[in-house]
Amino acid sequence: MSESTSVTHLLDPDNAWSVRVRDRLVSLPPDLTDLVRHLGTASEFWNWRYKVDTPWKRRTRQLLKADGAEDLVRYAVRELAAERSFHGAAEENAVIRELGQSRADSPARGLAIGFALAAGWIRQDPGPLAADLALLARKNVQAMEVYYKVDDDLAGAAFASLGELPGPAVLDELWDLHYWVPSARHPHKVLAKSVKKSAARLGVPPHEVAERTVPRHGLEKDGTLTLGWIGRGALWWNLALDAVISVHASGQVTVDWIDKDGTTTRTTHPFRSPTGYKSRTWSDDVDGVRRQAKRIETTLAEERTRLRALTGEGRTWCADDWRRFYRDHPVTGVVTRSLNWEYEVSDGGGFRPLDPGTDSDAATLPSTARVRLRAEGSGERGGAGSETDAGGNLE
Repeated sequence: MSESTSVTHLLDPDNAWSVRVRDRLVSLPPDLTDLVRHLGTASEFWNWRYKVDTPWKRRTRQLLKADGAEDLVRYAVRELAAERSFHGAAEENAVIRELGQSRADSPARGLAIGFALAAGWIRQDPGPLAADLALLARKNVQAMEVYYKVDDDLAGAAFASLGELPGPAVLDELWDLHYWVPSARHPHKVLAKSVKKSAARLGVPPHEVAERTVPRHGLEKDGTLTLGWIGRGALWWNLALDAVISVHASGQVTVDWIDKDGTTTRTTHPFRSPTGYKSRTWSDDVDGVRRQAKRIETTLAEERTRLRALTGEGRTWCADDWRRFYRDHPVTGVVTRSLNWEYEVSDGGGFRPLDPGTDSDAATLPSTARVRLRAEGSGERGGAGSETDAGGNLE
């Protein structure tokens, strides 16, 4: 095989994905070989701006018309989503060892990005492909429960392709990704754009987009975000300090700064750290925690305004959507539990009061029940608490 028709230079014998797909890629007919060689040039333009070069895109779409081209892309993306994805680092200690190390990119990385981008221009049966792209993105943007090596470019390519694919199944994947992928992750901007594009294509009204895209900010269901080094905090954000951001039932946000001796100092807005804390950790990390707490406060304020504006509109939600997007959201849920709600089931009994803070009420609603804000008495159930800063001197 001549150099002009070979794809072996795009593969990497030390890369597990390359090994899995090699046999199929090196024995393709000329038109599919042209597609692979073209996709291998993706990294020449796909960078932190996440922009697809128009001539490259046009050429990709032409090459995808060849017999078997779409099946080849599906196969390659399915293999990228499988096992440990592209980088093969899913074991905690292996990821720790690689932190801070500068290594040359695998020669197969551009090809992997190219296949992920090409997937967005496939129109036949996008359901299974959308699921593979979503899993590929989650593994490369650290939105999993185990450690994977982060690759923002590869995750961004998967997000961009999901925004191009048609169908409600694709949007369901995008809703889920928007919930789990922290907004602090760099390619989140591509994800947000793809959500809006897919929702507009399906005619989803703006108010539904708003309630389905409230940032979670990495908070767990209990309203806490634990931060620290790998193994001591959120997987997607490694810091040289220990801290816990909490959203309380009162609606107040606090930061617990944890010193090396276990001493904890709790602060509220503007979330200053204890005196001397920055000198014992990294100043940039302290500032990052403070910014994150302020982002959460901003989202809380926006949700209070949005939900109060819904009072009197008469909008109803099915019980499953209400639980998912309102009661169980770590930010929206705080506001939800402060307002008066009611529900209706198909027994002719009309609307009845619903306590969103009582599991026996909210969790056992049948999926056919309709939930709405009460038109009268729409004030909050309880005022915000008044927790004060602790710990004396602050920075």
